[in-house]
Amino acid sequence: MSKPKTAIVTGANRGIGLETVRQLVAQNIRVIATVRSLADAEALRDMARQGLPVFVDVLDVSSTDSVKGFAERVHESVEAVDILINNAGVALDKWVPALELDIDVWRQTMEVNLYGVLRMCQAFVPGMKKVGHGRVVNVSSELGSLTGMSVGSSVAYRSSKTALNSLTALLACELKDYPDVLVNASCPGWVKTELGGADAPLTPAQGADTAVWLATLPAGIGSGGLYRERGVWPW
Repeated sequence: MSKPKTAIVTGANRGIGLETVRQLVAQNIRVIATVRSLADAEALRDMARQGLPVFVDVLDVSSTDSVKGFAERVHESVEAVDILINNAGVALDKWVPALELDIDVWRQTMEVNLYGVLRMCQAFVPGMKKVGHGRVVNVSSELGSLTGMSVGSSVAYRSSKTALNSLTALLACELKDYPDVLVNASCPGWVKTELGGADAPLTPAQGADTAVWLATLPAGIGSGGLYRERGVWPW
């Protein structure tokens, strides 16, 4: 009997992150779900109490020490994780024009949405390289697509996702000699979440679908792409 896969999902306490955990568990994948505070983890704890393979840990991706400590705890039980879904993110400047943007808000946004992802990749992708297998999914946004930038505002959030797309493509290039270590980005679309609002047309389940699909792709399908609704999305 094959060993169950292990996935990490950051920012897993609500919305798309929580739904991503649900969908992975439904595929018999063991999930380490991270939260900024255990006070926000009740839904995840309910899943664990039901006997589902969900393990909750505290992580702040904006802190190098927090990521290092988390990685040490994970590596006590597994040599390498099979799946890393970088879902944690912030949108601190929703609809704020660039000329009114506080530079500190820009820094805080990049710290989580870009540097946090890089910290996690640096902590867990070497293990994937060592065993020759892994899937990294960076949760991006169509708002970060250069092709679709016809309207301004939300500059920090959108720029952080554009930079994340670049990191995704460049990391995939670095890993080209590891054909079963795939790195891709997913666009959830406009989803009914705290960020998307009640008028959004998609459910969290629909928003999580592409990330889970990318996380479970077979070897050789492709790396270094941006996808929405399981289709290629323009950078």
